[in-house]
Amino acid sequence: MNPRFQFGVTLSFSIAVFAGGALFGWSFYRCAKSALRIASLQAHYHFLTPYAILEDPLIRHVAILSAGVLAACLLLLALLLRRIRRGVGGLVDSLHRSAQGDLSTPTGAEGLTDIVRLGTKIDAARTRTLQRIHEIRAEVDLLRNEPLPDEEFARRWSALKTAFRKVAP
Repeated sequence: MNPRFQFGVTLSFSIAVFAGGALFGWSFYRCAKSALRIASLQAHYHFLTPYAILEDPLIRHVAILSAGVLAACLLLLALLLRRIRRGVGGLVDSLHRSAQGDLSTPTGAEGLTDIVRLGTKIDAARTRTLQRIHEIRAEVDLLRNEPLPDEEFARRWSALKTAFRKVAP
């Protein structure tokens, strides 16, 4: 797994958690400010601490924060998984086409950067394989159609077998 891929995912989740925390802080600050102001205006100082005044709103805000951040992270995870599945699905389709003999159609990989890079590497490997196949076909045509001395034919035949092994070991 590429560390850059992990950094992007980590950054995405960190942003979701930070945004939830910022929203919690802003919302709870407003609620606490209002509750403490009302308590001071009504002269209700029978509470032992400010926590007793803010206990219920704090519990409610923490529960909402937890649920909201969890929902945001699950949504982010679902979006990332969707992009990964789409990209990997394209790569798998490309490999199935390769197994059926289609080496010229590009993978067209999309999604995360690492999946696109893997698609580019697969395309490069398929292109090299296709070039070797074209070279082998040209050599086979040469051996088939041109009369060669026995030594030259044996040398080229040996080179052709080596080329076959490079394509299909």
